[in-house]
Amino acid sequence: MNDFLAGQLNRPPCRLSELADGFGIASGDVEVRGLSDDSRRIKKGDAFLCLPRAKEKAQMFIEQAASQGAGCVISVGMSGLDVALPYLLLPDMKAAGLLLRRWFGTENSSVRLFGITGTDGKTSVAWMLREAMQRSFGKVWSVGTLGWIRDDDKVFDIGNTTPSLMTLHGLYALAMQAGIAAVVCEVSSHGIAQQRIAGLPFSHAVWTTLGHDHLQDHGGFEIYAAIKKSFVDGVAESGGCVVGNGDDAGVFARLPEAALRFGRGLFRDGLNLAWEQELPGMLRLRRSDGPAVTAAANDEVCIRNIPVGDFHAANMACVALLLLQTGVSLHELPEHLEGISAPPGRMQAMNIGRWQVFIDYAHTPEALVSALLAAQKFTEQRLIVVFGCGGERDREKRPQMGEIATRLADVVWLTSDNPRGELPEVIASEIESGIPRPYPAEVHLELDRAAAIAAAIDDLQLGDVLLIVGKGHESYMDVCGQRLPWSDTEQAAQALHEKSDLTEFRACA
Repeated sequence: MNDFLAGQLNRPPCRLSELADGFGIASGDVEVRGLSDDSRRIKKGDAFLCLPRAKEKAQMFIEQAASQGAGCVISVGMSGLDVALPYLLLPDMKAAGLLLRRWFGTENSSVRLFGITGTDGKTSVAWMLREAMQRSFGKVWSVGTLGWIRDDDKVFDIGNTTPSLMTLHGLYALAMQAGIAAVVCEVSSHGIAQQRIAGLPFSHAVWTTLGHDHLQDHGGFEIYAAIKKSFVDGVAESGGCVVGNGDDAGVFARLPEAALRFGRGLFRDGLNLAWEQELPGMLRLRRSDGPAVTAAANDEVCIRNIPVGDFHAANMACVALLLLQTGVSLHELPEHLEGISAPPGRMQAMNIGRWQVFIDYAHTPEALVSALLAAQKFTEQRLIVVFGCGGERDREKRPQMGEIATRLADVVWLTSDNPRGELPEVIASEIESGIPRPYPAEVHLELDRAAAIAAAIDDLQLGDVLLIVGKGHESYMDVCGQRLPWSDTEQAAQALHEKSDLTEFRACA
């Protein structure tokens, strides 16, 4: 848990035996003044929480914690350790999560906790749900890819999409202390697999999409899908509400029986909220019969002034279905949803000059399709895309994305995107291997991302649309183990200003 968050919490000391009651048997007893899972941050009288991730170096970390004044050690699933201090052995991460609820005093918290999982869409749904719920329920926080968001202009970095177990429990406790109505949490596959959400009382779970991402970390697609499923199943089994994307076949097939579904089309069996988008920025919702529905089956409502793109319309339908489960009526949805913004880097329009340029985070095949289809609706002449693939990530998706880009765009610029420890030219060649021959689109290779963006913008003509994908909101480029400062938005803005200035100069001349 980071120092800023720890400094906000007010937690009185307690006995180790009190924490252990019902979770394990303590060897010895001592007053616990604080709790930390980082041996470097231990202060005198603290308990050191030794989690399974530290297994290989557990003994070293315990000794370091003791040298810094730790009063006791709490280990999870690791027996046989040499511990001279008072000691508590917990059987698993579930017990650790419940112990943290006791430590932070959140066992009877009324703060609602929404968990959003999915390959794509987590950040957008979390952002939109936070914004929508604040219109009726008071202060709402979100935690995820963009950080810990207390307000649109109060964002704190937390390191991972789903932060550590200690950080999440600390945030939940702070939300209770601050009188926050709800917390919306992005739940990544890594967060689930590493049990960083253990013990947290999710009242609602959302499954947005199921595609290809981080497969190399989990051992394949089926294991990755099973990890996602374990989260929503767990929420359903505990009595929570599960909402899933009925248009995603992979999600649909894996949802628990009692799950509520949103999807496109007006008369599909099994859907609880159907949506359609007749015009960009407009969403029509119709509620169908289902276990949580009380209104007439033909009830429908229109939502205007929403972010563009069918994928954002689906995200908004998801948020709408969640709102219905929190007591908002169908006909109250417009006041909750109209004017909702999209998060940074999700079909973000660069409103500079006369040129149509969008920045999007799409870095999976499914997300690239969605972004390109959304951009097509604004394209009168050519659709141009700048993209690459990340290094040391899911190599099998590279040729797929090459095929998608050249099928749906007219001009493609292949470039670098977080190459990490791989050679950018190798990544580009694997993307290019998926492009049919002869090329169905105009293809350029420019591994310098700044030069690729500048060249694509320089080539823009009226009626063209440029989509720059892969980085979105990110403020860095990961190269050879270093995170170098980077912003697609800043690079595009600079090139657009230069193009606009040059256009005005030529017009005057």
